[in-house]
Formats: sequence, structure tokens, C-alpha cells
Amino acid sequence: MQLFCGPESRRDTLTYMEREMKRIKQGFTVIARMRAIRSLALQLTLALLLPATALAAENRPRWEAGIAVGVASLPQYMGSDERYTFAVPLPYIIYRSERLNFGRNGLRAELFDRGRLSVDLSLGAGMPVRNSNRARAGMPPLNFNLQAGPRINWQFYQTAHSALSLRLPWRGVMDIKGHYLGWVSEPDLYLRLIPSDNIEWRLTAGALFASARYNDTYYSVAPAYATATRPAYQARGGLHSLSLGASMLWTLDDRLRLFGSVRYRNLSPGVVAGSPLVKTPHYLSAAVGLAWSFYQSDERVQSGTADD
Repeated sequence: MQLFCGPESRRDTLTYMEREMKRIKQGFTVIARMRAIRSLALQLTLALLLPATALAAENRPRWEAGIAVGVASLPQYMGSDERYTFAVPLPYIIYRSERLNFGRNGLRAELFDRGRLSVDLSLGAGMPVRNSNRARAGMPPLNFNLQAGPRINWQFYQTAHSALSLRLPWRGVMDIKGHYLGWVSEPDLYLRLIPSDNIEWRLTAGALFASARYNDTYYSVAPAYATATRPAYQARGGLHSLSLGASMLWTLDDRLRLFGSVRYRNLSPGVVAGSPLVKTPHYLSAAVGLAWSFYQSDERVQSGTADD
């Protein structure tokens, strides 16, 4: 069979190949977006919603595995007036020891003073933002990013039913293509309240700081992308926003827990408030779901950290 009979045939073949390559690229884009949503949902579940230990040392399984099912809604980026809403089932694993824990907040290691001062791994993530976002129409899309770094925790007040901590995190940010996007840090006050044996409240109040490189990625508008309604803008580093958060855990039994979480953030006091890409200074995210622990090891361990 003759594939190339002349210029027209060659052009047809090239057009066909370009069309197929475009379809393949679109397919990979959909897969990447689904993985990004699942990764962020996992991060939200592990970092905010899965069950924590009691305030005092408690005899708990060394290994625990389960699945969480929930619904979450959040803006496409901080300052966006467009949202993502998704529901995803997510597996989780928790490991506990007397001084080392892995689970809801990543790795956690006690330093000294019976756990009142500790260091752990602070985790975060950012959703991808395509140029179909109205504020960013015609601008390059933003890739899904991962955030990780150390966090120092100082629990300076504790009673039988409450604990108050100061948390000092620092996270480097990198997208899935390996581009370094700067850093973020969100010191906060973290209050845990246990009014009954099966209900726990967690309240936070913090301030987010970001590097110039991070803010430039999300909020700068290069002259080439400026329009009549989107003027050129150069973001700088500094205070990004102030936030308040609340989450609730309701333990139905040893294996079933309901969770809910809400976070409000205000960008008005921050250095990026004047960006044309900040369509609203108000950020609100929420999630609700159910966590089921289907495996708990027979081996038990005294674990009293506040956040395993």
C-alpha cells in the first residue's frame, strides 16, 4: 500500500498525526487532573480530617489502615471566584510508636519535654488551574503542586480536655513538572477541645506568608498577558492572608468516625490584594465525610502526641 502519493497525501497524513497527538495530549491532561484531585483530596483528608489521639497518652494500635469517603469544595486558587467540588474515596495508613508517628500529619518526632515540643513534616498541595479560568484566560496554566517542609510545634497549654499549641511551619513548593515555585509559611495557633468522649473540635488562627516567587506564579500579570480589564502586575513577597479554621471529629465507635472541616481566608491585608487575578479576597473551603478503620493491629502502643 502506498502511503505517500504526493503533497496532498503527505499533508493529510501530517494533519491526521497532529490530530491524534492532540487527542493523546488531552487524554494525559485529563489523567493528570484526576490524579491531582485525588492527591489533593488525600492531602486534605490526612492533614485535616482523619482521627487524632486523645490529649493524654493512650493505648492505641501500632498500625491502622482504613478508607475515608467525603465531599470537598474549594476555590481553584486563593483569590479565585471559581471553585472545584469533588468526592473521592481515599485509603489511609497510620503508624504509631512512643516517639515517632506517621499518619494524618506525615512524619512526627518528639524532641523533648514529654512531647510539648516536637517537629514534624508539614504537607500541602495546590490544585492545577487551566487557562479556562476566567481571570486567567489566555495565560499559561498552573500545574498541580506539592508542598513539604519541617514544622515546629510547641504545646504550651494543656488540660484534661483541651490543648493549645503554636505551630511554625515552612514548606518548599514544587509543581509536578519539577519547577520550584518558592516557599510558604503559615504560623498558627492550634486549639484542640474534647467536650466529650466521642467529640473533638480543632480550631486554628494563622497568617500565611509567601515568597516573591510563589506570589509571582499565582498573581503576577506579565505585560504580554495584560488586557483592558487585566492590567500588568508584579507580585512581591510578604504577608499573603489571614485565616481561621475549624474541624470536628465525631467518633461513632472504634472504627467509624464522621468528620467535617471549614476554612476561611482573607487576602485583603496581604501584599497580593491588588492583583487583578484576585477576584475575591474571601476564600472558603469545606469538607465532610466518613472515615472507616478496617484494620487495627493487635500490637498496641502508648501514643499521646496531639496529631498522629
